[in-house]
Amino acid sequence: MGLRMLLQGRDHLRLLLRRHDGSEAAWEAAPGTTGHAGFDALLAVLTAHEFEEAGEDPPDWTKVDRLPDRWIPAHPFLDHDEIIEQTPDYLAQANIFIPARDLVTA
Repeated sequence: MGLRMLLQGRDHLRLLLRRHDGSEAAWEAAPGTTGHAGFDALLAVLTAHEFEEAGEDPPDWTKVDRLPDRWIPAHPFLDHDEIIEQTPDYLAQANIFIPARDLVTA
């Protein structure tokens, strides 16, 4: 699974949360693993963040422990220090470092 897929899922969730029709309940079920601890944690943190931004309680499965080691996916233009500086707090708290601009979709 890649970042684009996670962001596509996040954007879909954002739309569901805006509808206020209960369709976000589909996100209550815990997903299977992506096979990568960093992506699993990122999915949980992004999902929790969207629920919180919408004023809703996040699903239980999104309550994950901070990664034991920093996860800084390779970036084509930024070095590690720049990535860390540009990471939103809600991700940094989980020991995940992705620049905010890389989380924006059109």
